[in-house]
Amino acid sequence: MGIRHVAFALLIGVATAAPAAAQNAQIKMDTLDKLASLASQVVDVTVDQQLLQLASKFLSATRSPDEKEIKDLVADLKGVYVKRFEFERDNQYSPADLDPILKQLHTSAWSRIVGVTAPKEYKNIEVFVMSDQSLIKGIAVVAAQARELTVVNVVGPIDIEKLSRLQGQFGIPQLDLGRTPR
Repeated sequence: MGIRHVAFALLIGVATAAPAAAQNAQIKMDTLDKLASLASQVVDVTVDQQLLQLASKFLSATRSPDEKEIKDLVADLKGVYVKRFEFERDNQYSPADLDPILKQLHTSAWSRIVGVTAPKEYKNIEVFVMSDQSLIKGIAVVAAQARELTVVNVVGPIDIEKLSRLQGQFGIPQLDLGRTPR
């Protein structure tokens, strides 16, 4: 009886681990599209692997060190996806609008690595990574404020230090991820 229970537990463990390992790091953000009609400004960036490869051809390693760093980072990426909404008034969206996004990120495939909450300022920033052993396969950032909502999803093998240099590029806001004070 003991061996059967161990074998069954092992079988269940393997069966549940396989979908997590095969899971794609791209999150579905289309549920946020309904917020566009309420926002005063909308940024919607979809840069898939093909477009990233095309864009990297225009970056030169000889022109500037910044271009070389960006080219190195995007070389292996599968996609960069950003949805950002700015509102004229507070509470134009509700926490329920974020539930479909957070439901995808609160799974065993993703790990939350940063959480910043300032309830008085209605500010909540969370950073999640999907990893496979020591390789980061994707990153997601959810930044919710009273008049702004930003969701960023970078898909593909990622070096966090290099990723921090992408802030301010491709519509990714300046969140000071991984930066050390100067």
